[in-house]
Amino acid sequence: MRKNIVFIAMCLVAGICFSQNQRIKIDFAGVKGQYGAVSVSPMDGGVTMSGNRIVLAPKKEEVTYTISGYFDGQIVNKTKNTVIKLKGAYLENTSGEAALYGEAKTEVSTSKGTVNYIVSQGDSHPKAAAVQCKKNIVFGGSGTLYVVGPYHGAKGDDVKIKGSGVFYFQGTEKGSGINCRSLVVEKDKNFTAYFLNSKNGVKADNTISIASGTFCFYDNGTALKTDTSQDDPKEKHGILISGGMIRTHGNKNLYATEKDSFKARVKIVEE
Repeated sequence: MRKNIVFIAMCLVAGICFSQNQRIKIDFAGVKGQYGAVSVSPMDGGVTMSGNRIVLAPKKEEVTYTISGYFDGQIVNKTKNTVIKLKGAYLENTSGEAALYGEAKTEVSTSKGTVNYIVSQGDSHPKAAAVQCKKNIVFGGSGTLYVVGPYHGAKGDDVKIKGSGVFYFQGTEKGSGINCRSLVVEKDKNFTAYFLNSKNGVKADNTISIASGTFCFYDNGTALKTDTSQDDPKEKHGILISGGMIRTHGNKNLYATEKDSFKARVKIVEE
């Protein structure tokens, strides 16, 4: 009984709804009106705002831009290692394209105590995601972030999750919460990540490696999936869970990968 009470309390705090035989739902439309006009700081020469498009193109790497408020359109990052820090932001794209698009390696971070949304909806471009990057993506910070996509939630090359925040990734029944080449979580990360209502929670072309963090997979077709070596015999494929915590509920399959390539050294808890 105590376990169930704690779990329900966690859902209420997180802004999601769950009951017996009912999927978790993210109420992103209902909270949109709580966010004011968009602001970007610093507004330096690397920022261009034009209609429904914001372009971040700093001349040097590792520049941090803080974004707050509501924006309907697309934010594009053009410079490697730019950090996009969300501080009470609701970024939306109603045309089915990515709300946040990276042409180079991009980090998405959240400020402590803030709730942030990156949402893409509408007629999806082929296999589009709310957060999409040609290169690598890093999710971090200590706030809360909801990523809800028209096909995938987030899509990139190599994806990392770090920090101590709470993340929600939701694609569709045809897509994945995160779609990537590889997902890597290093040791000593204290975040919680939810993967909801998608064909796959995480789908990686090559490998999934989890060494810390709490992962909650709810109502997906397959929680963790990698492609097989049939697409390229030289590539390695597999899933290794060496640390952290895995919680599941309502998934059809826990994992799908090559034979004997799933290794879990932690207990997997079925809610």
